[in-house]
Amino acid sequence: MKYDVVIIGSGPGGYVAAIRAAQLGLKVAIVERWKLGGVCLNVGCIPTKALLHASHIYHEAKNGEKYGIKGSLELDIAKTNKWKEGVVDKLVKGVEFLLKNQKVEIFYGEGFVERPNEVKVKTNKGVETLETKNIIIATGSRIRELKGFEADGKLIWNSDHAVSFPEIPESLLVVGAGAVGLEFAQFYKMVGSKRVVVIDIADQIVPGMDGEMARYYQRVLKKGGLEFYLRATLKDVSEDGTAVFVSEGKEYRERFDKILVAIGRIPNSEGFKHLGINMDEKGFIKTDDRMETNVKGIYAIGDVSGPPLLAHKASKEGIVAVENIAGLYSRASWRGIPSVIYTYPEFASVGFGEEQAKELGYNVKVGRFPLSASGRALTMGGVDGLAKVVVDADTDEILGVHIIAPEASSLIAEATLALEVMASAEDIDLTIHPHPTISEILMEAAGNVHKRAIHIIN
Repeated sequence: MKYDVVIIGSGPGGYVAAIRAAQLGLKVAIVERWKLGGVCLNVGCIPTKALLHASHIYHEAKNGEKYGIKGSLELDIAKTNKWKEGVVDKLVKGVEFLLKNQKVEIFYGEGFVERPNEVKVKTNKGVETLETKNIIIATGSRIRELKGFEADGKLIWNSDHAVSFPEIPESLLVVGAGAVGLEFAQFYKMVGSKRVVVIDIADQIVPGMDGEMARYYQRVLKKGGLEFYLRATLKDVSEDGTAVFVSEGKEYRERFDKILVAIGRIPNSEGFKHLGINMDEKGFIKTDDRMETNVKGIYAIGDVSGPPLLAHKASKEGIVAVENIAGLYSRASWRGIPSVIYTYPEFASVGFGEEQAKELGYNVKVGRFPLSASGRALTMGGVDGLAKVVVDADTDEILGVHIIAPEASSLIAEATLALEVMASAEDIDLTIHPHPTISEILMEAAGNVHKRAIHIIN
């Protein structure tokens, strides 16, 4: 069979690329060794957000006396899991429907490339050969294990175990204070774990984020019951769950029912080294701005092509790759890639943090607005939160926006657009935002840059 493009991997990069390629009139095949939607849809983005939503409802209802909501509650783990899996199943079927509707041919099996212009698919029935003009590698990433503390699904979990929600441990140690670690830490705390401790080797949680916002975020999460130990390393774990870790030179020895290791992911790129494709020292495939590798006709998108490992980045890269294959001029501005941690409140960020902007030589000016001054936040129970706008003081151009608030995942889209169009803080300040909404905190933070926010003392 001959194709214009064969895509290996059907995650949010692969399936989006396939659909866009078909829209452009290309003959497309997609190869998937597991399930359509990949990690994101099946065990990552979607099921974790479903669980977090359920845990927030449960937590709010349990603590709803201040709203006049009374009565005992019980969490049925089996029903929660069934609902979560129903959401996943519906979306997987949706992806399959979209691909088939666009006449994309789906091959289930292990895809491998012995030479350019040919993809072989190994299935239970044998090997099928697909001839193609172009190949897109969208094989994603896998869980990074902590040497000496590999997950066994019993005492030591990874994110795949945690998302299956098999039980509610009385005590949980989370190794890794990034997005995955923090989301699961809060989830299990909200559904009933009595003690949740988070440790990380870095000197702040969510390493790489704006320092001031990370410290504020830690205080918010600590207020919700999480415990943190930074500059920390796990030294030993006994069969009974006793963990030994060192934080800032002090040794701690405590017993936990479960230990969740969430220290990142590594690329699924080993199967392509023989092609002579350039990779960095961590195994991420290098590409140009068209998403093409150094081997003509072979492209790479998503996690396998390097950080940030985000679904929406993968999707955009997939679109850029196939549009270039179709002969269009397609590029993307990567300065505006938003990231979100879906705890409650959410933490969303785009662009530079204050420290990063200063390191790059900008004359920085900052505007802030606390959620405590938001009328809408008070109607939602007085949630803690903060909006921060980082601006080039010489031009007023927005360099970065960071939001801790309910709905921050939606609010960051406005900030991302602002970065894309090189908007100024004044542009956002002058834009009428609906009242009462959480979105007003971004307008007020932009106004605070020039000391003219209305609902705080500037």
